[in-house]
Amino acid sequence: MKASLSPEEASLQLGMSPRVIRQKMRLGEIDLGVAIPPRGGKKHWLFRIYQDKINKITGKGEG
Repeated sequence: MKASLSPEEASLQLGMSPRVIRQKMRLGEIDLGVAIPPRGGKKHWLFRIYQDKINKITGKGEG
C-alpha cells in the first residue's frame, strides 16, 4: 500500500472533487492527513492523505 494518496486518488473514494478536498484540508475542515503550506519559494501546497483516515470517514475496514 502507498504511504499516502493524492487528492485525486482520495476523491474517487470520497465522492468529492480534488479541489474541494484540498480546500477543506487547508481550512482544517476535514482530517485526511497533512496539508503542508508552501515555503522556500514554492507556490503549491503539499498534501499527505492517509488511507486509514479515509477508512474512518467511509466506515471501510471496520469490524
